[in-house]
Amino acid sequence: MNTITPHHDLDHLPDTERRDFLTQAASMLGIAVSAGTIITLVNACEQPNTPSGNTGTVNLASETALQSVGGSVRTTINRAQLIVVRVSQTQFVALSALCTHAGCGVNPPANGIIECRCHGSRFSVTDGSVLNGPATMPLRNYPTSFNSATNILTITLS
Repeated sequence: MNTITPHHDLDHLPDTERRDFLTQAASMLGIAVSAGTIITLVNACEQPNTPSGNTGTVNLASETALQSVGGSVRTTINRAQLIVVRVSQTQFVALSALCTHAGCGVNPPANGIIECRCHGSRFSVTDGSVLNGPATMPLRNYPTSFNSATNILTITLS
């Protein structure tokens, strides 16, 4: 009686088929590793103006423009490009310094308006709302808190 023993390895294949199989398996592994690396790199390059879970501070003693109501500064905190405006003795507004239309930088506020350098969109200095397009979305508004005892403004970037 003849018994057939199943083969679970590649020993029964001719050398050329085994070589082709191993070449294709190695190629597929290379593609999978490359795809994972590409996804990681793309995620690392996402828009830098939207960090999450971060806070930053501005020391008003070193920012003379913010020492009076109506004053403003352009600053970068944890890669977020911001325009900070003092709207009263104790209140500040921190807005994204990048236009929501095409990502261009915006000009410093003038007469209560922030204007895009590239296409002329206009935003309210008090809350970043769109006053005039082509932008349709407001500037991102970041929460602030001011400690008058230390003269430190904290901006939450989440």
